[in-house]
Amino acid sequence: MTGVPHDWIVPLAPRDTPQGAPEPACSAVTIAVATAVLGPGPVAWGVQTALEITEEIIQRVPEHGGGPAPFATLRSTVESTVLLALRNLLDDVPPGDETVTEQVAPEEAIAGGAEFARRGIPLDRVLRGVRIGHARLHQALNAVIDALPEPVRRVESHRVSDLLFAYADAHASRMAEEYLAERVRWEAGWEAQRRSIVEDLLAGNAVPADTASVALGYELARHHQAFVVTAGDRHVTGADLRRCAEDLSRALTPDGWLSLAVVPGQVWAWAGWRSSPRPGHCDPVRLLRPPPGIRVAAGPVAYGPEGMRRGHLGAREADRVATMSGPGWWWDYTEIRTLCLATTDDEQARWYAQDVLGPLLAGDDRTRELRETLRVYLACERSPQNSAEQLHIARNTVTYRVRKAEELLGRSIGDPMELRLALEIARTLDLESAQGRRPWPGGASRPRRAPRSTPRTPHQPAD
Repeated sequence: MTGVPHDWIVPLAPRDTPQGAPEPACSAVTIAVATAVLGPGPVAWGVQTALEITEEIIQRVPEHGGGPAPFATLRSTVESTVLLALRNLLDDVPPGDETVTEQVAPEEAIAGGAEFARRGIPLDRVLRGVRIGHARLHQALNAVIDALPEPVRRVESHRVSDLLFAYADAHASRMAEEYLAERVRWEAGWEAQRRSIVEDLLAGNAVPADTASVALGYELARHHQAFVVTAGDRHVTGADLRRCAEDLSRALTPDGWLSLAVVPGQVWAWAGWRSSPRPGHCDPVRLLRPPPGIRVAAGPVAYGPEGMRRGHLGAREADRVATMSGPGWWWDYTEIRTLCLATTDDEQARWYAQDVLGPLLAGDDRTRELRETLRVYLACERSPQNSAEQLHIARNTVTYRVRKAEELLGRSIGDPMELRLALEIARTLDLESAQGRRPWPGGASRPRRAPRSTPRTPHQPAD
């Protein structure tokens, strides 16, 4: 004990921001206990500071990221640790004090460490996050202490530094213990076995079908369709993803269903049928309305263990294109497979579109309008009437714009497949070429992105 009062913590309050004070990430019990000891001001300060620390950790240790659910877990871990540190600093409690049951690792932090182990984040990266968090908290507290009068400032600066260093050391040790213990439990568990089998299947390794079917609780000797359910923003939780996967299962009514949370921010799923599903079997799925921020990518239907792999890789390709293409929650590989193939190599796709379209990739509004009209015109098999109905313009306007696009190209429409593919690539990758700037192999500048002229609506196929 220093004999110097530590009540400078009590007036702490969050800074004013345009977004206002953030809502807590910890449980209501944790917040209530902290508020009883510290008061509402320091708790709100701790919540705000913890959010900033969380964002810095994810920026410097990307392994902690991966979507809204991992962000929420890390934030809860950091927030509970910050609030406990403030309580211990106020009461001048050293690490290891037997009168303090939580000491330096609250329940949320222990749970977070266990999840880090299950997600396979390397221990050294977990501990780096701990060090970053404590250093950032030390910096924030020093900013407050620097405004205190002497001799309180000098004494409290030394005391807080010593205690935070000790807290960080003890906290890291406790987190490492829980991480290693959970890793042992996880690797011996059923979920880890299922995940290992799925990873072997997706890697193309030979897996005994009968053994794998029993372990997965899912028959491999079936026709499969794979799905990748992805969180598109941080507000989507793991529970939201699982519910969306369950809704898919109910809508498809398959003979078997398998879902796994293999990577952060995603659920991988497979539907299995004893006989090949009829055409249009996904029509009921398209009527679903998942929460905002969720997208679903569907792979092709294929048979057996290799079919599981093929379908999953197709779903992942559809999800990749979805991330570039904007609005829409449902993405079916069979509807955009040509575009998936054409954009596998981003740089080659850009060169291809530039070579075919040339001046028609200019970034002004007029040229974008011509480009989109030509794309729809080719998609409608060169029907001015159908194109006009889809674009909501006059038929003569379509004819005029197509003629102007041909003038920019310097030729009449030749191979419609080549031109149509180039237009789809340009639309998906948001290509735009400024006058005189053409991307070529060997170091020429890439085109800068341009706003898309008309966003794709949900369910609209890319071809």
